Amino acid sequence: MSVKACRSGSAGRSICVFDLGKTNKKLLVFDEDLRIVDSIYETFDATEKDGLYVEATEATADWLLAGLQSLASRHDIGVISIAAHGAAFACMDSGGRLALPVLSYTTDPGPDFHQAFQARFGDPRSFQARMATPDIPGLGCMAKGIYFVQTRFSQRFDDTRALLPLPQYYGFLLTGKKGIEQTYLANHTGLWNFRDGSWSEVAVALGIMDLFPAVISKPWDLLGAITPAVAEKTGLRPDTAVTVGIHDSNAALLPYLIQAKGDFVLNSTGSVCVAMHPTDTVHLSEDELGKVVFYNLSAFSQPVKTSIFLAGIEFDAYMGLLKSRHGDQPYPALDVALLEEVLAAGREFLLPSLVPFGMFPDSPARAVEDGRTYPLMEMFGGKTPSFFTDLGRTYAILNLSLAIQTQVALERAGWEEGTEIYIEGGFRKNEVYTRILASLFPNVRTTVTNLEEATAFGAALVGKAALENCSPERLADLFEIETKRVSPLNLPGLETYRAEFLRLVTMA
Repeated sequence: MSVKACRSGSAGRSICVFDLGKTNKKLLVFDEDLRIVDSIYETFDATEKDGLYVEATEATADWLLAGLQSLASRHDIGVISIAAHGAAFACMDSGGRLALPVLSYTTDPGPDFHQAFQARFGDPRSFQARMATPDIPGLGCMAKGIYFVQTRFSQRFDDTRALLPLPQYYGFLLTGKKGIEQTYLANHTGLWNFRDGSWSEVAVALGIMDLFPAVISKPWDLLGAITPAVAEKTGLRPDTAVTVGIHDSNAALLPYLIQAKGDFVLNSTGSVCVAMHPTDTVHLSEDELGKVVFYNLSAFSQPVKTSIFLAGIEFDAYMGLLKSRHGDQPYPALDVALLEEVLAAGREFLLPSLVPFGMFPDSPARAVEDGRTYPLMEMFGGKTPSFFTDLGRTYAILNLSLAIQTQVALERAGWEEGTEIYIEGGFRKNEVYTRILASLFPNVRTTVTNLEEATAFGAALVGKAALENCSPERLADLFEIETKRVSPLNLPGLETYRAEFLRLVTMA
């Protein structure tokens, strides 16, 4: 990414982004030209007690204040912009304290709870069709999380006087003010009616609308200035502002919404691959029901059709198996002749899914070689197909699997002929994957971007817009996303291999 000269009048003050990943927490400082000039990282895992997983909110809050103190000694911070992963919420009592711990979405209350939820709000397919929210494991749907605490901890929920999504909870700790915004409320929560642009029937049935702040803000609206206590503890100037906040995937999408000239789908890659396609309509096909396909709202209130699968988790699992056999070696380079050989043979496959999630939730993870199946657990037990003896060959087969899954995810996110594909995140550096993916879309412009820390950069744009009192669209001339075209390969047999791959996963 290249940054152009800033034309605005923010008086040289910096932007601090608080990026709340599920495990990794980051504080990054951007200067007035939107360049990262400082950063602090820490890891906080959810803790387990009595089968419930709880976010480390207190430890994270202490780390946040200590980090802000450290950064304030080196930078004149004008605004703090918060981005966070989805599904988490805080129940707060009349004194502004937590009435309940913040549950991690990895908490799974068990089948009895899920059946009770379905009896009240509809079976998973009906719920997904009505709410544009899929059946995510555990408490990955905020409506489920709220229903869980209502029924499991009814007395403590009765003490709840406010519900705040995770970004706004930390914003409250910094400012003492409560707020909400649309990107978090509408991201696989079951709480938003995309057709009417209002609270959903599920939110009405839960009876929780009055517990949320009355005004739904834009992400770049100001929640308020930090409290005197925070200013004293951190050394930040008392007028340091805090934004209302933004959902992390929507933060990553924001730079592309500002810069893209036409229709596009963003393939944001990592442990979880998220395909996001801004659109004007909200519709899920019969084939998409039961898959992790849903809608969220962009920072500009536009529906974004989204699909998810666990590409990075699958990659790491199989590379762990290969490492145990071949030792710690560099990733194999692109070998076109080897790819052609695998495709011509058409007899070796690595099939999803490690967990019942994503594009093929009913397909158990396994390898297939010459028609023989090797279940995942057998492979972890040492019983692997013969192609595992060849690191380069297995790497090619793995990337074929991930690229085909990505193609399905992009199509389910609404890709159509002519829709440009952007690849950002960790997989953009994997040439085997990117060249295969481009070959699956030979008539479309597929590009990799150089946008580092995409979530944080999007949140920095939110903070910059807050400082300048303008919409982020007005910041388009401050930065460019550099892209590099991915050239498709001439791979005879790719379509035949893909068809057999899809036949195998759908016959599971």
